[in-house]
Amino acid sequence: MRAMRMCFPLLALVLLACQGKRAVSPDEENKPGPAPEETTRWEGASSTPEAPRPSSGGGGGVQEAAAKRSDQYDQEATEVVLKRAARQVKENCGAAKDESGKATGPWGKVTIQIQLGHNGHSKGVTVPAPYQGKPSGNCVEKAFTNLTYPPWGGQDTPVDWEVELVQPANEKK
Repeated sequence: MRAMRMCFPLLALVLLACQGKRAVSPDEENKPGPAPEETTRWEGASSTPEAPRPSSGGGGGVQEAAAKRSDQYDQEATEVVLKRAARQVKENCGAAKDESGKATGPWGKVTIQIQLGHNGHSKGVTVPAPYQGKPSGNCVEKAFTNLTYPPWGGQDTPVDWEVELVQPANEKK
């Protein structure tokens, strides 16, 4: 019984290794393959590859996608990451509490500056004066720290981005 358990995996490996191959005799080895007329022809198959046909679209404009510059950051992909972080700020940072356990604000829209590193990671966040050092401002800094986006070959780039700090419902007066 034990020998059979050991033989089955070995047999399976042998079958997988030989699957689809047949033994070829030395006489068949030197024999040329079937003539083109003897091969199976599928509908739409041709022996000569067709050149790609130009599209019949109007206008003679450039149809290739514009090449992306490697010395600038990918604005589209980076914008997705920044919007995600801004959404997190809007949903969570307005309710950030101080040492006494109260959400003290300030609330509203604020423009922050994110330093985008050319290596694909954010290098720093600058929060303006009324928010800086406050629980909501610290939350904004944490939300925009350690962002990851596509790297590029240029210099680090500062980006201004607007976020909204929403006053929590139970703290409204």
